[in-house]
Amino acid sequence: MFLTQLTFGSAASASLDRDALKDAAESYLASLLKNGQIYGEYLFAWCDGNLVAYTHLPRPDAVAERHHSAWVKKEFDAVVRNFGGPPKWKIIDDDVPKRFPNWKQSASLYLFTHMFDDTSPVCCGESGKPVPLYLLPLGQELREHIYFWGCAYKSHDHIWLNSASLEIPAYKQLADPMSDLSSNGRELCAQVERATGRPTYYFLMRYWGRNIDEAIRCCPDCGGKWQTSKVETDGRPFHQFHFRCRRCRLVSHCANSYEDERHARIGEFKKAK
Repeated sequence: MFLTQLTFGSAASASLDRDALKDAAESYLASLLKNGQIYGEYLFAWCDGNLVAYTHLPRPDAVAERHHSAWVKKEFDAVVRNFGGPPKWKIIDDDVPKRFPNWKQSASLYLFTHMFDDTSPVCCGESGKPVPLYLLPLGQELREHIYFWGCAYKSHDHIWLNSASLEIPAYKQLADPMSDLSSNGRELCAQVERATGRPTYYFLMRYWGRNIDEAIRCCPDCGGKWQTSKVETDGRPFHQFHFRCRRCRLVSHCANSYEDERHARIGEFKKAK
């Protein structure tokens, strides 16, 4: 992603104050964010009477009008009315690739994010690279639902990393395929798969593991085999998962810690009683 300066300008009418102008600009950026056209936070500043914002773009053409959703178009029109014209975008980073990967060349996708991630949670199965949501043939509402799922996932990841009193409940949401967070994410994966025609997998976190048979554990949903290879080390790229169940559309890695097997049962297959 690339740092970008966005100049809105000054008021088109003397009746508009700075608060009204900033509200229009912020609504526009919020709509771009939920549509996947910008990444991360955005910051505002007034410079010589002009409203300026800074944010990140996933690609140089990300804010082209052809990528706008209906909501983005509505907020864009409001910006034009309030400022007397469209905003001007300027990429500040000087190391921008001329070509970007095409998600259509990927045989599969997966859904994953984390506390420190501001990019798209939909990633290519072959490269692990994030796919900007505005490029996928998804409806406006589905893009927003994926965005809000990502926000919820990062909030749980933040709570878990803080290791306070809610550490284990937060971890269960991240590691249990039946948790509310996982169930929501898996439904989003199913919708992405229907829209793109690409198998779309849900990533399950696995931090605590067992000293014995961790590498051959069964799928936590169906109980079937899901080990992809006999390699048990972490010397592979993230997207080359140790575990994948094609039936349940789940992927995961071997555990990171084997010091507390009490928590290893979280996210494991449970036989019906």
